[in-house]
Amino acid sequence: MNNCQSSSVNWSEKVRILDEKIRREIGLEGESEAKHILIKVQTKSAETIEPAFIVGEDETFLDLFVLSPQESNIISTAVLKNNIQSIGVIGGMSAEKTDASEIPDRPALDDASTLYQ
Repeated sequence: MNNCQSSSVNWSEKVRILDEKIRREIGLEGESEAKHILIKVQTKSAETIEPAFIVGEDETFLDLFVLSPQESNIISTAVLKNNIQSIGVIGGMSAEKTDASEIPDRPALDDASTLYQ
């Protein structure tokens, strides 16, 4: 793919279509549409940018919020569209809010001692 093609790609639309296709294939069709679609961006560098979601786009840049594993931070970044090799969908976060009463009030692991042997 040459640089002119890469910068003209509407990544937001491609990601939305891919998310819809994945939801249909795994049987989540008809579920609420994802508000934020988590993605993995492979640029020309060795490192990937993940997990992230698209917050904006123009002819030159793809604007992302990247979820940082340290301290649960969100980092705003922009990627040159010419540097993008591929984008993959990791998952989606629904626009619906979960009722706190629906979440079971129990520890995630009943016995954590088996994790450290």
